[in-house]
Amino acid sequence: MVPVESAVQETKLPAAFSFIQGPLGCLLVHGFGDTAALMEPMGEYLRAEDISARGITLPGHGSSLKEFASVSNQRLLGVVEAEYLELKKCCDSVVVVGFSMGGLLALQLATLREVDGIVTICAPMFPRGGPAGEKVIRLASKVAGAFGADLPKMGFTSLSDKSLSRYLTGHERYPFRSIYRLIELMETTRHVLQRVTAPILVVQAHRDDVIWKRSGEYLLRSVKSGRKEIVRLENSRHKAPIDGDRHFLFEKIHKFSLELAQK
Repeated sequence: MVPVESAVQETKLPAAFSFIQGPLGCLLVHGFGDTAALMEPMGEYLRAEDISARGITLPGHGSSLKEFASVSNQRLLGVVEAEYLELKKCCDSVVVVGFSMGGLLALQLATLREVDGIVTICAPMFPRGGPAGEKVIRLASKVAGAFGADLPKMGFTSLSDKSLSRYLTGHERYPFRSIYRLIELMETTRHVLQRVTAPILVVQAHRDDVIWKRSGEYLLRSVKSGRKEIVRLENSRHKAPIDGDRHFLFEKIHKFSLELAQK
């Protein structure tokens, strides 16, 4: 379980990319089993629009499966918090953009810090199959994780547009121990959604093949943000930051961030 108290004392990681060039910044947080490479096209777009962008590869990601299996949700959140504070030193406004698991971490961060805004992209409130699917995955991953087993991706990283598939540089297998912790992170995030008051843009991919299809609506309904909006990507699957609607997605994030900074 991710504790509500600050975990900022966790050691920061070197930024995988960092474009610091203006008073408005975006912290880009990748998803489960990915690396910062998945967020690089977005970072390049924001840089071209004179927005500072910073992305990291989270602990346990881009390393060995053993390290991936051992990293805790608390450590992941601690690193995201530390990176947010680092970017805040040089930017007046910072929007936290989280993809999938990164969206869950962004929401958790918003209960610890007064973030200027949040963008969640395909953030799972439940895995594919909804509440019933979560129960099955939780039990299976708990049992299999006790034996140190892992699971192949089995095609879940499919893209509608494969032209940017080179940015899929993450793990090819998922330890069941990590899957179990991801389910725990979904659960703890659901429990704190009513404490999220920051402006939020919720992005849901219509053809998402990984998460519960009603995650976006559940999230939008649960947060207490005064400003909240949902955007649906009609031509994208789960890896939306590099899929067919990416240019539309980047434009929406750009507009959302600028509007918050101008207030």
